[in-house]
Amino acid sequence: MGPFTSILTESGKGYARVILNRPDRRNAFDARMVEELCETFAALGQDQSVRAIVLTGNGPAFCAGADLHWMGTDRIASAPEARQDAERLLAMFRAIDDCLCPVIGCIQGAVYGGGVGLIAACDIAVAAANATFAFSEVRLGLVPAVIAPFVLAKVGNSFVRRFCLTGEPFSASTARDNGLIHDVVEPAALDAHVTSLAEQITHPAPQAVRDTKALFRRLHHLAHEERWKVCVEEHVRARLSSEAQEGIRAFRERRTPSWVKPTGVE
Repeated sequence: MGPFTSILTESGKGYARVILNRPDRRNAFDARMVEELCETFAALGQDQSVRAIVLTGNGPAFCAGADLHWMGTDRIASAPEARQDAERLLAMFRAIDDCLCPVIGCIQGAVYGGGVGLIAACDIAVAAANATFAFSEVRLGLVPAVIAPFVLAKVGNSFVRRFCLTGEPFSASTARDNGLIHDVVEPAALDAHVTSLAEQITHPAPQAVRDTKALFRRLHHLAHEERWKVCVEEHVRARLSSEAQEGIRAFRERRTPSWVKPTGVE
């Protein structure tokens, strides 16, 4: 991967950190950041040594959404240009949502527009208690169209209709109460809490974690009657896997499964 200019990546202890790195623009994404995020999440998802990915932002804000300078405040984009930008944005959100390993959002400060879409694409999201959120698109004459599928899947129709139609800010506690955020912690405890979650994901069987994420995503797109067959097939496949055999054997022998690394080993 890389070299990158708008994001930073770090790795160790079985998980990676992807850091939005445009603090002077409140980590608003432009074409370069969109491309770099797509490449990074695709690559990390294929890396079997990566058990989880933490997505966060550098500086006081998590993400202010799309950079209006990129969208062309000094001119009107043509229809083909607007379509290309929308397709690139959708590819970025899908790269996070489709990533084969779990993604944890670590959210500090302000989150606007497409930044909320990034959170909705994460599997787990933790926010500082003083973080603020807004679907700001309508206040700019825009529509939160590209992020809509991800947000709807995460929080449901009622919440979206309230806050997307008004564009009003809402708090971390409101985000948690409506399912956008899972945990809200004091700002000083944010990094430690997210690190603990990432390390917890390194303890379960790695392929089982990936397969569980894939199953939930697959079920979401299947017709009602098709789900039963898929669930039975997945249960049988997992039960006969080498991971399951090792996990059950380790449980019976009262030992740690082979996929759990000793403390202090990366």
